[in-house]
Amino acid sequence: MTALANITIAFALVFSGQNPPALKAPKSVTVGDLLVTATRVWLPPNKWVDYTSDRFHLVVVEATVKNTSERISHTKFAPTLKVKPEEVYYGNPALGHHIGVLAPNLYQLLPGEESTGGYVFEVRNGTTAVALILDSFGKKLSIDLTGVVQSESPKPARPDAN
Repeated sequence: MTALANITIAFALVFSGQNPPALKAPKSVTVGDLLVTATRVWLPPNKWVDYTSDRFHLVVVEATVKNTSERISHTKFAPTLKVKPEEVYYGNPALGHHIGVLAPNLYQLLPGEESTGGYVFEVRNGTTAVALILDSFGKKLSIDLTGVVQSESPKPARPDAN
């Protein structure tokens, strides 16, 4: 649905006495040939790495990347994490290897091919992840993490779990 259609529906609902539906924040962005979707945010325990710190904690943003073009993708990007209070952290693939989290494979994805993985960030305690920023040759695109599933477990919660 286009932005104009959303505005038109909201306008009509206001004048009919109904509340307009809340607009959802985007959870996907297109970076070159790739559709990148944030699927989950989780907090691994610091004991999973070789050192401990009482000032920092790890944040993993899991993502699915899909080649939406009709050719092999050569798109690349660098992930960063925006947190509140206002700060930006760079991904740390070395920490990902320590906890068994690998970034999605971006290398020559075939048309329609998908890859899943996670980006690992070491952030200051007292901060909250708010957006995954993808920088592709100076063009920065943001995925709002508000409402993305969050957990403290390395495994996604089962929908049927009580």
